[in-house]
Amino acid sequence: MKLSYLRNAVTMCLIFMMTVIPCLATTPKRTAVKFGIQQTPQQGQETEEEKKLREKQDKQAKQEQERKDREARNKAKATKQYNTLHDFAEDMYATDPDFRDQVDEQYLNLKHQHAMEAYRINITRINSGPQRVIDSTGEESLRIERTLYDNPWVQDYVNRVGQSLVPADSDKLYAFKVVSNPIPYAYTLSTGTILVSTGMISLLDNEAQLSYVLGHELAHVYKDHWKVKVMMPLAEEEYNKRQEKKRAMWAGILGGVGAAIGGGVGGGNGAIAGALAGALAGYTIGVVYSRKLGVEWESAQENEADEFAMRVALQKSYDIKEVQKLYVALNEVSRGDDRMQLGFLGNRKRLRERAEQAQKLLDVTLQSEYQQALKSGKLVGTSPDFNVVMAELKRDNGIEALNYDMFQMARQNLKQSVMLRTDDAVAAYYYARVLKLVGRTKEEKDTADQYLRTAISLDLNRQTMPGMYLQRALVLMDSKDPAMQPEAVKALQDYVLSYEKSKTIKAQEAELPPNIELIYDFMRLLGEKSWRAPNMNVTAVPVSTTPKNDAPTTTTPSSTPPRRKP
Repeated sequence: MKLSYLRNAVTMCLIFMMTVIPCLATTPKRTAVKFGIQQTPQQGQETEEEKKLREKQDKQAKQEQERKDREARNKAKATKQYNTLHDFAEDMYATDPDFRDQVDEQYLNLKHQHAMEAYRINITRINSGPQRVIDSTGEESLRIERTLYDNPWVQDYVNRVGQSLVPADSDKLYAFKVVSNPIPYAYTLSTGTILVSTGMISLLDNEAQLSYVLGHELAHVYKDHWKVKVMMPLAEEEYNKRQEKKRAMWAGILGGVGAAIGGGVGGGNGAIAGALAGALAGYTIGVVYSRKLGVEWESAQENEADEFAMRVALQKSYDIKEVQKLYVALNEVSRGDDRMQLGFLGNRKRLRERAEQAQKLLDVTLQSEYQQALKSGKLVGTSPDFNVVMAELKRDNGIEALNYDMFQMARQNLKQSVMLRTDDAVAAYYYARVLKLVGRTKEEKDTADQYLRTAISLDLNRQTMPGMYLQRALVLMDSKDPAMQPEAVKALQDYVLSYEKSKTIKAQEAELPPNIELIYDFMRLLGEKSWRAPNMNVTAVPVSTTPKNDAPTTTTPSSTPPRRKP
């Protein structure tokens, strides 16, 4: 008899597991898909080598599709968890005064921290002035911007593009600012401040890509992501507590029901067996409620920001197809230098995910809107201002990248800058320096020499970069050509004289605004090319190391953008 009671209890457990549990855990059956490349019908059989290649390609294609399917499932799961917890948090914030007060207090503390960070950034720029590094040659080789990029012309342009993206229904105010740092990154403060590094902007090819980056960061403020980040952890703790209570409740209820049924059938022993079966059922159902939500809301918010950015960019008639090209460029530079992953993207896996998300938005979510805009012929990739602004920024970021020994970015930025601005002595000089430093071929060395001579010819009026003459002398000495010795001696003499002159100019400029070079550049943009502050007319040092016929051609654009010396 006892065995029969036990057998009945076991039967109840089996029935439960065969009916209820599969219903809870059922997932759609997936159809296996065979991936491979279509083979063009050919006469005769494929060779062994062709077979191996085909099988390898089939395997790679299958693995790639499996990866995408796996990541899609994980993403769908994470999105569902995020939405569940987000809805729970919003409901608590609306109905629970204590929870609302707790969120508001922590969010206010966060806003205070961000306000202090914004104040530090702004006041450092105003009060401290530019910081300069004096190298062994005595020249100011680099202006280090620990906070905002010290170029109001570029700052105004970026802010203007950002403000054009703000939705009309937004009740918040925003400011888009550029930070001087060669690491590509962008982030927001809850104050409405959007900060983008020069390293990030220097990798962009056009204004459409810039609008995407700014729009992405704008989304985090517009959609209150900072407040959500405060609210979600508080809500998650309460959510998990409630799920645990539900699990315990179901275990108790079904355990009691099982005991009652078992007791009615077989007395005390039946009650024990029934309680075991009921407890099992209660535990199984309770598992659904006891799972704690470890939500990665960062990923969910990033995807939400991506969609927002592409939508607002498209609404402003920017060609959002340029976003994919941005990710291709970011992938290339991150492979060349791992430090490029430290900011905007985090790692190449995230880069791939973002690229795939952007492609999905273009191909599915926004396909209809994009096709309509494309047919209208109104889509644009950039504006006339972009390239002239980039000549400034790429030059300065390239110089700072060189200071960080980020050679690939330095060479790329400075090369682009001298192509955009052929009359920029500073860009030519630092491009020559990076080529001379990392170049291994004679062609690279010759190109470095050409740009050194170009920089010297362009800087004859100011001569505040004495290192140009020293570098030129070293090139001539390295040639081992006796005919070049007199020119090398003259270059060394010019270096000493230029160094002396630069010290005189610096002493006189001490009483002038710290951004006097920018003021001169703005005047040059307005057509005034000769004016100097009083007592600043220092006699130019006569030099003999002028460009030869093979040096890069220099021209002066009809509308010259502002230029400053880093």
